[in-house]
Amino acid sequence: MDCARSIELLSDYDAGLLGDDDKLLVITHLSACADCDGVFRDLKLIVQTAFAMRSENGIAYPDEEVLWQRLSASRIVH
Repeated sequence: MDCARSIELLSDYDAGLLGDDDKLLVITHLSACADCDGVFRDLKLIVQTAFAMRSENGIAYPDEEVLWQRLSASRIVH
């Protein structure tokens, strides 16, 4: 799997929406590619932070899925 395809699937991977084959491909790619693994960790941190801030402050932040889609659309592939 190349980096572009891996990053494209990160949102669905994190949400548990991938089939077994794609899930295994993403897991394998993330274990071998430090750049994509870093992107995945950053995206998870962004989503977790947004969720925590929304919970603590009662502020309406964008839906996590919308964040994933926006980040995915503007991704930078190494």
